[in-house]
Amino acid sequence: MKERLIKLLEGSINSCLKKGILKETDIPFIEVEFPREGSHGDYASNVAMILASSQREAPRRIAERIVGNINDSDRILDKIEIAGPGFINFFIKSNIWAVLLKEVDRLGDRYGESNIGNGTRVQVEFVSANPTGPLHIGHARGAVTGDVIASILQASGFSVSREYYINDAGNQMNILGESVYYRYLELLDEDISFPDNCYQGRYITELAHEIHDRFGDKFRSDKEGATSFLTEYAADSILNGIKEDLETLGVIFDRYFSEKELYKNDGVTSILQDLQRKGFIY
Repeated sequence: MKERLIKLLEGSINSCLKKGILKETDIPFIEVEFPREGSHGDYASNVAMILASSQREAPRRIAERIVGNINDSDRILDKIEIAGPGFINFFIKSNIWAVLLKEVDRLGDRYGESNIGNGTRVQVEFVSANPTGPLHIGHARGAVTGDVIASILQASGFSVSREYYINDAGNQMNILGESVYYRYLELLDEDISFPDNCYQGRYITELAHEIHDRFGDKFRSDKEGATSFLTEYAADSILNGIKEDLETLGVIFDRYFSEKELYKNDGVTSILQDLQRKGFIY
C-alpha cells in the first residue's frame, strides 16, 4: 500500500510541476509512514514539508496543491486530510483492506516479492568473525541483520550470494596458536607465565586439553612446529563451532572464503604491483 501511495504522490507532484503550480525541482525521496494516532489516518507523508525549502513557501499551501492533483484512479482512498503544518494524511477505503488480505492469503510466503532486482548479482558479506574465538551476542545480531538484508534482496529479484569472509591470516592467528601452545604446556606441568597478549578464554584451555588427549607430549619441545600446527587445528575447530552456531540460528552461507586464499602464489603482492603498474594506485 505504501508503494501505491508513493506513486500517487509522485504523480501529483509531476502534475504540479507540469502545470507550473510548483517551481521546478527534483522530486525528493518520499516517505509514507504510519501516523502515531489512528485518528490521523492509515498513512501519512511529510513530503510537503520537504519541498518547502525548494519552493520557499508554506508547507501547508504546497500540501493543498499536491492533494488537489492526486489522481486516485484505482479508488483506494476514502479521504485525504492536511494536518498540522502540512502533513498529508491518507484514509484507505475499508473494502481495499479486504481485497489486500485475500491477496496476502493467496500468495502466502511469496507475498511482497518483486523482480525489481532483475537478477542483478549482489554479494552480502556478514558476520565474518575471526576464527580465534566463538561467536558472541554482537556476532549474532550481525548474523540476523545480514541474513535479513540478503533475504529482502532475494525476495526483490536480486541474485544473492551470502559470504562469510574468514579472517584466517595475520598476527591474530599466530597469537591463537601461541595461546593454545602455552595452555598445552601448562597441562604438561611446564613452569610458564601465560602472556597477557594471548587469548584468555576458557575455550583455549579446552582446545589444549583436546590436543593433549590426542597427542600427549608430542609438541613439548618444538614451539615453532607446534604453533604452526596448533594454529591450524584451533582455527578449524573454532570455525566448525561457528558454523554449527550459525546453522542453529538458521543462518546458512553460500560460501566461506578464506583470507589465506588471497595470499597463495603471492596473489596480493602481484595484484598490487599490477594496479601500480597501470597507475591506479601509488
